[in-house]
Amino acid sequence: MGISRRNKLFFLLVCITVFSTLIAAGCESSASTAENASPETLYTSDNEIDMFIYEGAAYVNALDLDWVGELSLAKGEKLGMISRSGVTDDFQDWEATILSEGTAVYESGESEVLLAETEAALIPYLKYAEG
Repeated sequence: MGISRRNKLFFLLVCITVFSTLIAAGCESSASTAENASPETLYTSDNEIDMFIYEGAAYVNALDLDWVGELSLAKGEKLGMISRSGVTDDFQDWEATILSEGTAVYESGESEVLLAETEAALIPYLKYAEG
């Protein structure tokens, strides 16, 4: 007993529909991940987040991360200064949620960590990686 032509077409249509749905879901997931990496999304998910923007990337206060505290971080070359504080949307380079205007930011010797110099201390900020 063979499978009728009609059943073959139905099976093929079901397979194409399932495959298309899986591809669409995968693309939607990737778009969502990129969106979750935006400073605006980070702020929306935690409106007390301490972060600033440098070269289009968000750097988040890492003072409470044990493994960052174990790194040998040294104040390196000055990269710039915070130009605007209290930002909550439409983030641009050198804008911060909490750091004060005029706060200097330095390299640290680690590619993903920058140091903000406040009156109290050098605070490590970790680059937020999407995904």
